[in-house]
Order: sequence, then C-alpha cells, then structure tokens
Amino acid sequence: MTQANYKVSVTTSDATDNAGTNSTVHLEMVGESGKTTGWLTLDKFLHNDFSVGESDTYDLSCEDVGLPIIIRFKLTNWFSTDEWMCNMVKVEYGKESAEFPIYDWISTSIEVARGEAQLPQKITNNDVKKLRKDEVSGNFTKFAWVPKPTKPTDIGWGLPRYVNATTHQQLPRIFQRDEIRSNHFLSAEFSGAINTAYGLVETLFAPIDELKDYHSLYQHESLKRENPMYLEDWYEDHSMGRQILNGISPLCFKRCKSLPANCDITNDDVCQILGGGKTLEGEVKAGKIYIADFYNLLNGIARIKHYSSGKPLHCADCMGLFYVNDKGEFLPLAIQLVPGNRDHVFTPNDSKEDWLLAKMYLRCAQSNMHEWICHYLETHGAMEPFGVALFRCLPRAHPIYKLMRPHLRSVSVINTDARTTLIPPTAMPGKGIATEAIALTRKVYKTFNIGSLNIPKLLKENGTDDATLLPNYYYRDDALDQWKIMEKYASACIRYYYKCDSDVVGDFELQCWAKDVATEGLGWQDNDTKGMPETLTTVDQLIEICLTLMFTSSVQHAAVNFGQFETYKYVPNSPLSMRLAPHKKGEGNQQRILDTLPDSVMAGSVIAVVFALSAYSPNEVYLGQFPERLFTEKIILDIQQNYMKDLQALEAKIKARNSKLDHPYTFLLPSRVPNSIAI
Repeated sequence: MTQANYKVSVTTSDATDNAGTNSTVHLEMVGESGKTTGWLTLDKFLHNDFSVGESDTYDLSCEDVGLPIIIRFKLTNWFSTDEWMCNMVKVEYGKESAEFPIYDWISTSIEVARGEAQLPQKITNNDVKKLRKDEVSGNFTKFAWVPKPTKPTDIGWGLPRYVNATTHQQLPRIFQRDEIRSNHFLSAEFSGAINTAYGLVETLFAPIDELKDYHSLYQHESLKRENPMYLEDWYEDHSMGRQILNGISPLCFKRCKSLPANCDITNDDVCQILGGGKTLEGEVKAGKIYIADFYNLLNGIARIKHYSSGKPLHCADCMGLFYVNDKGEFLPLAIQLVPGNRDHVFTPNDSKEDWLLAKMYLRCAQSNMHEWICHYLETHGAMEPFGVALFRCLPRAHPIYKLMRPHLRSVSVINTDARTTLIPPTAMPGKGIATEAIALTRKVYKTFNIGSLNIPKLLKENGTDDATLLPNYYYRDDALDQWKIMEKYASACIRYYYKCDSDVVGDFELQCWAKDVATEGLGWQDNDTKGMPETLTTVDQLIEICLTLMFTSSVQHAAVNFGQFETYKYVPNSPLSMRLAPHKKGEGNQQRILDTLPDSVMAGSVIAVVFALSAYSPNEVYLGQFPERLFTEKIILDIQQNYMKDLQALEAKIKARNSKLDHPYTFLLPSRVPNSIAI
C-alpha cells in the first residue's frame, strides 16, 4: 500500500450561530480509480474543530488515491445528532488541488463530487455517475412537492405548486432562513415582524379627522426607512403620474391603441386638458395615451369584509387614461370608476375633491393588483416551482444548479410564511386590503404564462418600450440595462458547458428539471404548463428560461418590493381598500373622502405588513456578490468578475442620472438588488 500526504482545509459556515458541530467528523476520499483512503478522523488535539465561520486544516497521511474525485463525510455522536453546516473543502495533493463546494447541512453523512460542473452525459467515472444518481434520488424525498389539493378551500388550489411544508420548521434545512435573518425579523417566521410592527403602529392610533392625521400612523421612531418616495406633493397629478410610471407597480399600464368597449371617456371630456387643438383620437394614434385598465382583473373578485362592520370593502373595477404632455410629463387624463356609467367619469376639470377621490380609487385598484399579482404571483409564487424542482432534479455539481441556486434557494421560506401570514382572508392584510388574495391570484394564474416575465418582450408588447414616446420611464431604462448585463453573464456561463443544442437535449438531469417544473410545479392541477416546455431543445431556449428566472428573482422583485413602505405608509397616497362605493360626479367632499379611506385599524395593518416586507436583511446578498463559491473553474470565476464590473458601471450610470433628478429612481441600483426573493 502506497502512502501519500494530503492537506485538507475545511470551512464551516457563518450563516447561523449553530452551523458548527461537536460531532466527531470522519472523512473518506475516493480517487479516479475508485480506490479509497478509508475513514480518517479529523480532530486536532485540544482544539475546538468546526466552529462557526472557521477554517480548519488537517495534514493527513493515508493510502495514495491520487487527487480525489469524491469526498465523503460522516458524523458520529455519543448522544444526540449535532448537525454541521459545511461550506467548502479543499484537498491538496502534491502540486495539485481540488475544491469540493458543499454549502449544506450534514446531519449524518454526505458524499460530494469535485467542484467542476459537469453535464451528466459527459461523465465517464462510474462512481461519480452513481453519486449523482443517488443524490437526485434522495432529493426527491427531501424536497417533496405538497400533495395535490382536493377541494377549493385548500390554499394551493389553482396556484403554483410549492414545497411540502406548512411551517418554517418543516422546510428542508437548506431552505430555512439563516439565523441572522431570523433575528433581524424578531422571529423565525415572518408573522413576528408583522406583529411587532403592528404593535408599534397601534401605539400611534388616534382619530382621523383630516387627511394629515394619517401621517401620525407611521411616525414611530422604529418605523423609519431610508428610501423616500417624496410624497409631499402626493395629491398633485404629476406625483401620481410619476408613481404610476416609476413606482412599485411600473407594469400596470400599457400604450392605449383603442379605447375599451366599456370606456365612456370621450374627446369632449379631455380635449381642453390636452390643449393645443389636440384630440383624444389623435393622441391615441400618436402613441401619447396610456391606459391602466383594472376592470377585467378585478371584476367578480370577492372583497374582504370590514373587520368590525362586516360590510364588504371596496376596490373599484376602474380604468384610467394617462398622457404624455409636451414637457414629457406623464399625467392622469381621465378616470372611470364604474364601467358603462358616465356618472363615474372624472377628469382634472372636475372639483378638486371629486378628482382627488377618483385618483384614490384608481390607486387602490393599482395597489391591489400590485400586491397580489405583480408582487406575490409574478415573483414569489411563480418562482417557487422552479426552485423546488431545481433542488429535486439537479445535483450540486450541475452547472444550472450552480447558476440558479443563488437566485432560487430562499423563495420557499418566505412563501411558506406568506401562506399562513399574508394570503388567507383571516390574515392581518385582510383588515386593510380590499380583494381576497387567493381569489385574485387564482383568476390570473389561469391565464399566466412564464413568457410574460420576459421584461424586454413584455415592454414591447405593452407598447412602453419607445423612449421617444414615453420619456422618463426609469424603471424601463434600468431594467433593460440590467437584463442585458445579466444576459451576457448567463449566456457566457451556459455556453461554456453547452456547446451545442444536442448538449441540452442529451442532458437528462436538465430535462428532468424542465419536466418537473412544467408538469408537477406549474401544470400540476390542470395540465397547463403555463408556457414552460416539458423538454428543452436549444441552448438559446435554456438561456432565456434561466435569464428570466434570474431577473425575476432579483431585479423584478426589487422593483416591486422594497418601495412598499414608502408608497403605502401614508394611506391617502395609495390606499389598499376603501370603505364606501365609488362616488358620482359632484359627491366628492372632504368628509366623503375621510369616510371612504381606511380607518386607523385598517391602515395600521397595512403599514405593519409593508414595513416588514420592505426590510433588507443585514446579511443580504446583492447582484454581483458570490459568497458561496459554487463554481470553481477559473473561466467561470473570470466571467463572474466581468459581471461584477458591468454592474458597477451600471451603478455609476444610474447614480449620474439620478444626481440630475428631483426624484431619483433607486430601486434598481445593483447595490440595492438582492440576488433572490427572501422577503
């Protein structure tokens, strides 16, 4: 038996206070030939091995197996199981070295292949083939899908599928929230943050006798945020237009190519506002009119009942027209609160109170669309099936696993919290948000298509891609820049491994992921795969899918999430529910507005929820940061460095533009865009 000297460096995670272990750790290394070193105990005399955030190095003399292709760990304990979260292992053999990324919890044992990403059909080593097959087989049990619902009252009915867990503690260990994040939110579950915030708001409750009294509800010292929405002029038309254009729901409007059949707004209503002899029809043809139409979305959706009176809350099935004036300003032009009824048509020519209340109703409709569709369904809900299937079907040495894991790992934990804390009608948001979340998301999910998350295509389809027709649309400009940078990065990584379309077709692990997402994740109830192909056939197709997921989980989620508190904290700016039905022309006055807006309890519940949702974690990972060294190949590490440089250049570009703006758009600064959906 030939002996050899190995130097083994082991890094323990610092993500949680209990990442270290007091277990006895044993290591076995496997060479290319299948020969093993046998089990070696890693233990330094009078040293606390495997402490949180520490790296331990061991000089081992054992049977020579060459540079190992596989390592195995097993933990032994005298009494109870003591888990260990291991990040990375580096093995040095002579002048050669190999890295083994783990970044996972080990409860009893684990087997890990060398860090180089490989396509399964190109693996020649039988031990590695078996390892990957066994890993995926175990993952199907560990990351199980929730059983199919049997009745409409089940929360998963008519929605994207999710992991089989109803509480944070039931999640697979790698999905659970890092302890630093848990401590930040005061509880292992999201409900703790909401309840704490609500307790702070509750101390501020006071009678609402005039609009400015709503300011008092968020002025507790602990409820301060740094991302101002500049709401001093919230009641002005240009402020509303700016928030529609560059607020937290920047995709809620389209270019108006023709007025809907149930629209009663006429040229006579708006020609004086347009001025200069312009007509509504002419401005539509010129591409200067835009529409936010919520009728088809909200019609027929059940409204939540008031927590005290039991009467249904209101959210108008309304629509609004906007126009771009000669100064390039995006302004509200007309609002219709009830389809087919001209008594509910309003313009800036109406009384100040009529027009202000109409704008509040339109903002209410937009806000409900934002919370349950733009935010929950189209980011949180749509991404979870891809994340669950990723961990089920792809071994840790697969290139797509390495590429996508940073963007998809954390979505299940916040969604698990949301299914108990946010979505049910009895949850706290039900006190202050008008529409039933489940009813609205189910309606939209029936026609959902994953292709609608491709932002460049969607902007073109919406007719909002032309900067000459629609200037000052900073969301569009920044999102498209982010998309190009991310596309360059994703394409370079993917094309390094997939040289041709046949590489995609022959990757049976990748095909398993695609089919699992399509049939078990998205089409699990009605066999509608929502545009996700069951089989991937080209490199371009794979890039587009991965790019869409990466962008949605990071950039798009940041665009619709982190401005919630600043948008909704002052209730009149953007109410999420109304207590009275839409007014008719001439009925608007200060008292009607106060009677219509949410009361203190309703407002307080919304403020608490959006305060918690808008929080960045102290250990957040942002675009371009790679604290988990999942890829080990130098060429990919160089690609990541170039990605970081591109993001830094975009950061500088956005800051330079913002320095010239009265109202900077900061949501898509790369330094403020987390890699994944974690809140």
